[in-house]
Amino acid sequence: MVVAGACVPRPPEERASLSPFKPETVRESVYRFPLPADPPTLDPAHVTDTVSDSVMKRLFDGLVRFDTELKIAPSIAESWIVSEDGLTYKFFLRKDVEFHNGRVVVSDDFLYSFTRILDAATRSERAQMLFLVKGAREFYEGKVKQVEGLEAPDEHTFKITLAKPYAPFLGVLAMTNFCVVPREEVEKDAEGFAQHPVGTGAFVFSSWDRDNQVVLKANRKYFRGSPKIDVLVFKITPDENTRYQMFMNGDLEHTDIPFGKMAEIMRDPTRAAMVHGVTAMDMYCYGFQTQKAPFDNKFLRLAFNYAVDKESVIKNILESRGEWQKTYVPPGSFYFKQDSAGYPYDPEKARKYLARAGYPGGKGLAEVTLNIDQQQLSRQIAQQVQEDLRQIGVKVRLEQTDWATFLDRVYAGEPSFFQNTWLADYPDPDNWLYVLLESTQAGAQGNITRFAHSKFDHYVRMARQTVDENERAYLYGKAEDVALAAAPWLLLYWRKNLTLVQPYVKGLTITAMDRTPQLNNTPMDKVYFVSGKAPD
Repeated sequence: MVVAGACVPRPPEERASLSPFKPETVRESVYRFPLPADPPTLDPAHVTDTVSDSVMKRLFDGLVRFDTELKIAPSIAESWIVSEDGLTYKFFLRKDVEFHNGRVVVSDDFLYSFTRILDAATRSERAQMLFLVKGAREFYEGKVKQVEGLEAPDEHTFKITLAKPYAPFLGVLAMTNFCVVPREEVEKDAEGFAQHPVGTGAFVFSSWDRDNQVVLKANRKYFRGSPKIDVLVFKITPDENTRYQMFMNGDLEHTDIPFGKMAEIMRDPTRAAMVHGVTAMDMYCYGFQTQKAPFDNKFLRLAFNYAVDKESVIKNILESRGEWQKTYVPPGSFYFKQDSAGYPYDPEKARKYLARAGYPGGKGLAEVTLNIDQQQLSRQIAQQVQEDLRQIGVKVRLEQTDWATFLDRVYAGEPSFFQNTWLADYPDPDNWLYVLLESTQAGAQGNITRFAHSKFDHYVRMARQTVDENERAYLYGKAEDVALAAAPWLLLYWRKNLTLVQPYVKGLTITAMDRTPQLNNTPMDKVYFVSGKAPD
């Protein structure tokens, strides 16, 4: 999506200072890619964050992948067969895929990579995502010596057998965690592999200068075709305003847009034409600890939802870089509750629910603490929510902590009202309704609100075991009706991943599973530069 803006003339000297790129950059096939932090790891078994994932998406491949329309597409597996009962997956591997060390990939490499994740000694944060594989949990717990449901019957066939059907399984396999790694490289230096990774991807690891940059070079033997750029340099730049200035100086090929800059950008037609992006499967809302007073009361949760003016947040704080969240599942997958009204801003209805909760006019309700991270944007949003709730008689105190401390406390169930964000791991309702709200997922596994509802659990458990999409959609609709009535979240908005891209950069396709500036799902092997001069 290209966003255009109105033309407002700028003084010549100001326009010159904001020149979007240097002409000589075009002649180099070096893509300078911003990251907001240093990657914690470059080992697929341990990736849980978007920063690490952004680098690893270019280094590794799995059996399948998501295309730019978020459909399952072949990767190292050129085809596959799923049994009618949904239990057996047989993948047929390409014969021309090589690791970066020159060795050809065979089915035993996938057998090793999946078994490694399930080995308790690896301590993979994603091991539980394979527990539906037959014998996986028993292997993880040390009860058996191999995983019954993982087989390599020949060099180019990899077979997975599940204990019970799991409809989103192919989407899960497209996650970076389940990419193939070479056993000899891991065992050569188990700890060091995360700093010197060897994969099969479009780019080959070259160097890593901590907190400065990660350098990858084009894999000219890549099985899906040689990349069009020679070098991919990830620039570690934590400050969004610094990233923006680097982009305007011609030192980055793309960047996110700092809050407060959108109006300025849209007044300049040159820069407005560089804005690309879509509404992403990327949520920003608040969660309630539903097992702890006072938010074990659904009427209080409903009161909070109707009290907040989401459209004002989107227009005045986000500069329209968001879409009002009316559902618990984002648009973009086979199921979406298009007709949901969500919780429209209605202070009178909020006051009625507050009274029904036992707190007429807020009387008797102690001051509520809202826990958020340390970002300026998080505080701005929280301040409006604080004011909206004050209007119905609710006092809210804001508490900001660093991200690691915030997560530890939320996972432990300590805060009662807190920031709740999520970027899709795979574009399926299961990643939202089951992972984030099913009762057995309570805590760090995803359900940080501790929401527990027997009917909801029944619907989402049935949906993940049902192969027919129409039946799954019906079950998810029933589950979402339960969630909307119970209100375990204070719904706010879906983010738009609007990104500034230099005009000479072509082939950069931003998807609904991308967060900017990380652009995890964007295929960088398709990106190329064209010659030209930026408009004055």
